Amino acid sequence: MTQKDHLKEILDQIPKLPGIYIMKDGKGEMLYIGKAKSLFHRVRSYFADAADHHPRTRIFVRKVKDIKFLTTQTEQEALILESNFIKKHQPRYNILLKDDKHYPYIRMTTQETYPRLEVVRRVKKDGATYFGPYTMVKEVRDTIRLIYKIFPLRQSNDELDGTAKRRPCLNYQMKRCLAPCAGQVTPEDYATVVNDVILFLKGKNTELAKSLKEKMNEASESQRYEEAAVFRDKIEAVKTVIDKQKIISTSPVDQDVIACTSDGGWSMVQLLAIRGGKMIAEKIYKLKNLNQEGDSETLASFLKQYYAEELALPSEILLSHAIEDAELIEQWLTEKKQTKVSIEVPLKGKKRGLIAMAEENARFAMRTELDKEDVATRSLEELQETLSLKNFPRVIEGFDISNISGTHAVGSMVVFENAKSAKEKYRRFKIKTVEGIDDYAMITEVMTRRYARLLDEDLPLPDLILIDGGKGHLNTGHRVLESLDLEGRIDLACIAKGKFRNDVTTDEVLLVGKKDPVGFKESSPSRFLLQRVRDEAHRFAIDYHRKLRGKGSLSSPLEGIPGIGKKRRLMLLKEFGSIENIKNATLEDLQKLPGITQSIAEKITKAVAQ
Repeated sequence: MTQKDHLKEILDQIPKLPGIYIMKDGKGEMLYIGKAKSLFHRVRSYFADAADHHPRTRIFVRKVKDIKFLTTQTEQEALILESNFIKKHQPRYNILLKDDKHYPYIRMTTQETYPRLEVVRRVKKDGATYFGPYTMVKEVRDTIRLIYKIFPLRQSNDELDGTAKRRPCLNYQMKRCLAPCAGQVTPEDYATVVNDVILFLKGKNTELAKSLKEKMNEASESQRYEEAAVFRDKIEAVKTVIDKQKIISTSPVDQDVIACTSDGGWSMVQLLAIRGGKMIAEKIYKLKNLNQEGDSETLASFLKQYYAEELALPSEILLSHAIEDAELIEQWLTEKKQTKVSIEVPLKGKKRGLIAMAEENARFAMRTELDKEDVATRSLEELQETLSLKNFPRVIEGFDISNISGTHAVGSMVVFENAKSAKEKYRRFKIKTVEGIDDYAMITEVMTRRYARLLDEDLPLPDLILIDGGKGHLNTGHRVLESLDLEGRIDLACIAKGKFRNDVTTDEVLLVGKKDPVGFKESSPSRFLLQRVRDEAHRFAIDYHRKLRGKGSLSSPLEGIPGIGKKRRLMLLKEFGSIENIKNATLEDLQKLPGITQSIAEKITKAVAQ
C-alpha cells in the first residue's frame, strides 16, 4: 500500500465525533496536535482545498505520513485533552508556550487550626486560601516579611492542635507571634490575626487600616499605650503599602488582560493580572509559532496552554483579538473556577485602555527580541565573511577535551543555534578507546562518535565545528571529516590561546589550509561569539570531569571487597582511624576484629595497597 493510499484509508475511517487528532511524519515524530468538534470534517479539511491554506501549513501537511486520533464525549473534553497533549509532547507545528513557569502564590493554610504562610507555584483544591499571582519570588518574600512585621502570625511549619509542643520562642518575646506552638492563644483569637492578614493580602488595606485605627483608639482610651503604639506602627506600615499600590481599574472584578503580537515564527503575549482593581503582576510569554498562525489562533492556543494547570482564575479575561473557541473556553474555565468566567474583546472604554497598555508592552517585547535576532544575524554574517565559510553558521558545535594526567578523560560538545546556546542539545563523552594523555586521539574518538551517529540516523549536520585547540587539533578534526566523507559539507575551525594566555584579545582562530591565524577587529561580535562557544565547551567539559573525579575521590578502596560490607568498613575505620593505618596494619592486627578471617584480611591488605 502506498503512503497516499494509507492516508486515504485513515481519512475514510475517521469518525464524525469530537476528539483530538495527532499528525506524524514518516519517522513517527509528532508534527501537530489539534482538537475538533467533528474529527472527520476537521482532519479532511487539511487535505482538501490546500490552495486556501497558509504556505507554511501546506508545507507541514506534505510531511504528514500518519494520523492518530482519540475520540471524546464532548468538545470540551477534546479541548482539555488537546492542551494536555500539546504541553506534554510539544509538537513542532503547534503554537508552543515556551516559558510556562508559573507565577508564585502565597498560600495561607486556612484548613489548619492555626494557619501559616508559604510560597507555592501551584494552586490546588486543598482547602487553603491562595493569594497572587506575583511577578517574582522576591516580591513574595518581601510581602511575607512585611506581614510578619505587622501581624503576629506564626512562622513555624508544625502541625498544631492547641496543645503546647515547646516553650515560646524569641518571636513571642518580641511580640511578633502569639505562640500557638506553646498553647498561648486560642484558635478564636488567632483567627482574628488571620482575618487581618487575609484583608492585607486581598489588597483591602483601606478597610484594614480602618480596623487597626479602631483598635488603636480603643487601646489608647483604655490607657494601654504600649499596645496603642504597636497598632500605630502597623497602620503606618499598611499606609506605605497603600501608597505603592497602583490602581488601574475601577472595577472590583479580578481580570487577566491578554494581548498578542507576532512576527516571523514567534509571538509575544503580554498578560496583566489585575486583582481588585490593582495590577499585581505582569509577564511576557514567548510562543513558538512555526506555522505563522494569526493572532487569534495564537491567543486561543495560549489560553488553552496557560490555563490548563491554573486554578486561581480571574472572573474576566480581556483579549486583544476575538478567538474561535471563546464560548467553549469560557465553559471550560467556568467549570474549573466553579463560578462564571467571561471572555471579552473590549472595543472602547477603560477596558479597551487596558488592552492598549498590554498591546504596547507586547510590541515593545517583540521589538526587543527582533533587535537581539538582528545582532545575532549580523555576527553570523560577519563570521561567514571573515572565515570565508561555505555554510552560513546557523548551527555551531564546539568541542573540548578535559583530563588530568590521562585520568577520567572526557569530551564535551556544545551547540549554538543562531548565536544562542541550545543547552538541551549539549552532549558529554566518556573517552573509551584512548589510554594516557593524547588529546588528538580523544578528539578523533569524540568527533567520530558524534558524526558517524548523525550520518547513521540521517540527522541534520552542523554548519561549523569549532575545536578548542591549536594546529594539531585542527588537523585531527580535518582528518575525521575526511574519513567520514564530510569535508566540504561542514566548515571547521580551531580557537587557540594566543601570545598572552590571559588576554582574550590575543586568541587565534585557525583554519585548514591557512598558515596564519585569521584576523578579527578588536570589537568584532563574531570573535566574541567564537570565544563564547569555546568557553562554554570548556566549562561543560570541566564540570563533567569534576563530577567524575569527585565520584572517584569519594570511593573507598574497601568498597567492592568480597565479604566487606558497610558495617565491616565502618568497623575497620573506627578501629584503625584511617585507610593509611589499615594499610600499615599486619594481617594479625586485622584478624583480631570480629568476622575478619585470614582470607578477608589478605583481601583488605591487597585492596588498600593499590
